[in-house]
Amino acid sequence: MVVSLQDWNRRFKQWNVNRKRLPQMRAALPEAIDLMTLVMQAGLDFQVALVHYLERAPQSPLREELARVQSEIRTGVSRVDALRRLSERVPDRDVRETARAIIQGIELGSSLTPILRAQARALRKRRAFEAEKRAAVAPLKLMFPLFVFIFPTLFVVLFGPVVLTVMNGPGL
Repeated sequence: MVVSLQDWNRRFKQWNVNRKRLPQMRAALPEAIDLMTLVMQAGLDFQVALVHYLERAPQSPLREELARVQSEIRTGVSRVDALRRLSERVPDRDVRETARAIIQGIELGSSLTPILRAQARALRKRRAFEAEKRAAVAPLKLMFPLFVFIFPTLFVVLFGPVVLTVMNGPGL
């Protein structure tokens, strides 16, 4: 299969955009779910909770995507289809799982509040696990700079005067 230069350019641009946006979306998702859960616990439905989040959320990639979902719903697309499009559009595992959970809750006719609460809890646990994993790898990543840059300098500072004294002889 031959891929054109324009196709590679388009893929690179999309990769670069996703590289910056996806971590921001991943970080904002649990708080967004919590806010929507609180609104839904007050007795309002998913669309009102979504509007409530969009009114109060700071500008972020997640807010842009959810605003797009809201505009699709307002133009007549069903909630399930709008959430499926969100899942296809955003290549992040957390966003896809959340969209699938909401879709499943809507299709089964169950209350979305416990689903969203469980989803936010799972996302927070996953984020904590990822942070622990990065913290466990950090000492290994520090070994190379430590042995190459810091230890040699430390040895020169500590043992340099001793070596110079031995080379020049005792200078009393």
